[in-house]
Amino acid sequence: MPQAAGTAHNRLWQHANQLKTYAATQKCSTKLGILVNMSIGSRKNRFFVIDLENDSVLVSGLCAHGQGNDVNREDVVFSNQPGSYCTSEGRYKIGAKFEGEYGTGYKLHGLDSTNCNALNRDIVFHAHPGVPDLEDAKVISRSNGCPMVSLKVFRATEKLIDADNKPVLMWIYK
Repeated sequence: MPQAAGTAHNRLWQHANQLKTYAATQKCSTKLGILVNMSIGSRKNRFFVIDLENDSVLVSGLCAHGQGNDVNREDVVFSNQPGSYCTSEGRYKIGAKFEGEYGTGYKLHGLDSTNCNALNRDIVFHAHPGVPDLEDAKVISRSNGCPMVSLKVFRATEKLIDADNKPVLMWIYK
């Protein structure tokens, strides 16, 4: 397992191990998983594509969170309610690929009571031009609840998702 580098890092690997175990029960990929640690500020890398077999990070990047009732709010407020514009905490199965307003995206199926409305809320994983490639950006967009990443991070993640022969899980947590 990678060397510890702080609480967020330790929690990342704890969540990775839990996600791998859960994925096996769901007939999902135990090779690849995506973790989004919303306790890390939005101007720091908090989106991680994990090689669950080799305990390594394959892709990392910034990830936007839902704006809720304040587009400038930095702290994440979770909600599963339609119309809340908030990110929903929990595990998601990455579903069908589609073409939308911001290009290619993936439907997200909420697997927990905290995110079971994801499909009805149109919560999807996609790229957005308002999410920079590099940490410490002055501005990062907020979403209507979707986990949004830069196009560069999305393309790298897309290749990995598409290459896996089983559905990949994403876990958003704080």
